[in-house]
Amino acid sequence: MTLRGVRERKIDQIEVRLANIENLLRDLSQRPTSTPGSNVYVPVTPGAFAGLDANAASTVGFESSDDESALGGDSVIAQQTTYASELLEHAVERTSLHDVSPKMWEALANLRQIAELQSRQSISHGPRFPLQQPLPQGGLGQLKMPPMDVVVSMLKRARASPPGLFTFVCYFVGISDFSNLCRMVYFPTEDFTDATFIIVNAGLYYLFLEQHSLTTDNKALKEEFASHLHTSRVNLETGLANMSLFMSVKVETVQALLLGTLYAIDVCRPSVAWHLNSAAAQMCQTAGFHRKDHSVRNPEEASIRAVLFWYVYTTDKALAIRLGRAPLIQDWEIDIPRTFYFEGILSLETKAVAATWLSAATLQGQVYEQLFCPAALAQPPAVIAERARMLAAKCREVEAEAYESRGMAIASLEKIGASPLVDIHVKGDEVQLLSTMTLIYRAIPAPEGSSSRFCDECLETARRATHTHLACMELVRKDPHARNIYVHWNLVLTPFAPFFVLFCYVIETSSPEDLRLLCDFSTSIGETSDASETMQKLSRLCQVMSNVAALYVEAKSQQQEDQTMVPIGDEFDVYLSQLGFMPVMDPNVNTAGSDPNAAFPDNSQVAQMADWMSGSRNLLGLLEQDISQIGGPQWPPM
Repeated sequence: MTLRGVRERKIDQIEVRLANIENLLRDLSQRPTSTPGSNVYVPVTPGAFAGLDANAASTVGFESSDDESALGGDSVIAQQTTYASELLEHAVERTSLHDVSPKMWEALANLRQIAELQSRQSISHGPRFPLQQPLPQGGLGQLKMPPMDVVVSMLKRARASPPGLFTFVCYFVGISDFSNLCRMVYFPTEDFTDATFIIVNAGLYYLFLEQHSLTTDNKALKEEFASHLHTSRVNLETGLANMSLFMSVKVETVQALLLGTLYAIDVCRPSVAWHLNSAAAQMCQTAGFHRKDHSVRNPEEASIRAVLFWYVYTTDKALAIRLGRAPLIQDWEIDIPRTFYFEGILSLETKAVAATWLSAATLQGQVYEQLFCPAALAQPPAVIAERARMLAAKCREVEAEAYESRGMAIASLEKIGASPLVDIHVKGDEVQLLSTMTLIYRAIPAPEGSSSRFCDECLETARRATHTHLACMELVRKDPHARNIYVHWNLVLTPFAPFFVLFCYVIETSSPEDLRLLCDFSTSIGETSDASETMQKLSRLCQVMSNVAALYVEAKSQQQEDQTMVPIGDEFDVYLSQLGFMPVMDPNVNTAGSDPNAAFPDNSQVAQMADWMSGSRNLLGLLEQDISQIGGPQWPPM
């Protein structure tokens, strides 16, 4: 065959691959989407956890706009979508005659699919759960409950055992007599409130979750606990989905909303958690839980009101920075002491840990207000950088306090033989704090002449956070539920900024050490993919992004040796810009073969920071979407 014939054959191969990608994307765009009120197919998780995570069709829905983009205000996506699409369509004309690796094309296709999914995200996910059922004609009381004799046995066991997750959840939301609440639901001599029903089923969820986790050598008993756990989840989700907007302002209502928030975080529904926690926050403020004068008038409830308020406060700050919204609770409106009032078991240790939670939550609120909200981003870069340095100093102080209180709490928990599910909540706080510190350092520009847009402190903190995460994963490797809870609370609730910092740094510098660390992180998440559908999604996204980073480094390396690879490297640049992980590229500027950062002289540090923040947040937002088309055929169906 002549040289010309070989070249024509290779061009044909490239055209076929592009046609396949375009057909796939066309099919995806024409696929009908389910409406909130219809029966929605929810994939069943792997059989090992069928009793826990098998998701039923939901027939209870909330109005949600599927036509509006949740990202309409994000300049990165709005400006780049059209250009990126045109780039792929004309790739044959710009690509060399070399036979480009199929993995390279797959990586580009995955990037485009992620970008298109982000641009189509609904503006309101609505407070929906996958297991919620239609409300029975007689109300929540008609729903099937776990067997009473089993519940009684479990409550007796919980009282006789070292404190576990169930005990601490009751402790933190001020439930002192769970058994009596169960009697009200199981033996209703009079109508019980929806809040009581939700509290009982939330408590049973944590009770059976813990027993299922601790049962390792009795398969039949483990399956029985899984069945009862599933029943509790169905009831809890149905109760939460049918809560009235005009509930009475009572302590038990706030308890129900807070427990619903914690559950929504457990199952990785941050947008739902925001709805529930916002309702709890508004109720707390309406009832004056945050004011001294109300505490004086109701001294018998002052302690429990303070505990509930501060727990809602910490969750409000975490969800706000996760979803990019202003917190509902403002610090200047609070005049009660900034402390939890605990009595009884581990009160001193628990109070010390909870105090660091408050400090970290306040810091998170300040990070959003001073660095990442629209008003902050309108400030001069020097002002933002100075604010970041002050917040970083505060964060280091909180870290020192947290280190001391965490050590004391862990020692006490181990001494009394507390559940490992409690232990991992305490240890995971370090990862969350380091992630927040990474966000702060992200706002400090790199030194002049640096090959990266990240300062050294940002990179070092990102690496520390990733190494700490890997150490935590070692602790929960053998317990799928502990892994699940750890990841949802510490990597998803607070955006895990270190992953995105390292990803962007690898793209900028091709650092082999950080690429390995990025891949180690993705591998650790991959070990959790059998625990739930959410973990499978997170694993897929992390693996796709790690593969993209590795292939980008490969493409740029080849580009330095072979100028005909320039279009492939440029195509990566466009999609990464669209996702917010590179400065926005001007399509009229030809940057072939040059430093990717050199083409953006007019793009400020502040604009890059905003785009990066929205990109990382929006990528995590895909965990609440259907991403089954991302990742290629090697992934099992979701």
